Amino acid sequence: MFNSHPKINIEPNSTDRKILRVGWITVALNFLLVAIFYFDLPQTIPIHFNLKGEADGFGNRTTIWALPILSVLLYYGMYLITTRMKPWNYNYPLKVNTLNAPKLYSMSIRMVVWINLGISLLFFLISLHTILLVNEVKVIDLGWFILFCTILITLFPFYIIFKMFKLPKK
Repeated sequence: MFNSHPKINIEPNSTDRKILRVGWITVALNFLLVAIFYFDLPQTIPIHFNLKGEADGFGNRTTIWALPILSVLLYYGMYLITTRMKPWNYNYPLKVNTLNAPKLYSMSIRMVVWINLGISLLFFLISLHTILLVNEVKVIDLGWFILFCTILITLFPFYIIFKMFKLPKK
């Protein structure tokens, strides 16, 4: 299927690389946040929340390490896709030709970069929300913000696909 895509080498541009660095910083901050507050957490912490933001699942405090660990694994995997995988190996919702390939390739790289940043921010927010909730800090309710971020991350690829279909056909 994608073997016929033009093999035009498009690399992440300087903006993409800056976004990737912000993502790595977010992943590192997630580890730092959990490390700073880990020993102050009770043995049992909330690990799942319902749509009202109420805890409806509990686990051992070591489970909070799953968030930064999953974050680094996902971020690194998507980082490799962005920086090592050639964009002509991606799947596209429309026919790729030599005229639209450069724009499609750069749009797809940008999409993966932003989704990757969004996921790392989401994991950070979930860690922060859990720590704030356990410590009964009522500064801000992150539950709705986390839901909003999840919706944005989910809808963003559809926005990019819509923009891809708006590209000139020839």
